[in-house]
Amino acid sequence: MTGADRGHWSTDWDSCCFGQAGDWAFLLHHDTPPGARARREGLAGMGVSETVHLSACSAKAIYTLDYLRDGHRIDDDGIIELIHYDRGRTPYVHGGRLDFLNRAIRRAELDHPGTTDEFSLYFHALETSLGLRLPRRDFQEGTVRAAMWAPGGGG
Repeated sequence: MTGADRGHWSTDWDSCCFGQAGDWAFLLHHDTPPGARARREGLAGMGVSETVHLSACSAKAIYTLDYLRDGHRIDDDGIIELIHYDRGRTPYVHGGRLDFLNRAIRRAELDHPGTTDEFSLYFHALETSLGLRLPRRDFQEGTVRAAMWAPGGGG
């Protein structure tokens, strides 16, 4: 299928949304052009002490969390892939560096007993435990700022 055959879809993969909520800045994108990722040194130079990179493979329902604080990855054994977790059981190592997420997930389960979707509970736990406040209303109303990646990928 050529770009002309896909109509507007050919640019969807090149777009991103961005903004700020509280102390967090966010960038949402479908795909990242080569060389477009910010380097840790550059972020540290701007005073950025925490980054959360979430990626998803919707066809497989796999979510990946990469959390860095003060230039160090916070994990228990590499990049974390969450395919699913069983309600009431912790997806991360008890007592490990991500145990705070276990507690946040359990809190989300208790606070939202009617929610059966584990991914909804997981993302609620991420937001509350890390202080993320993505502007859902802005996304729903279409008022989030958007941009197109510059040609050439910015390597």
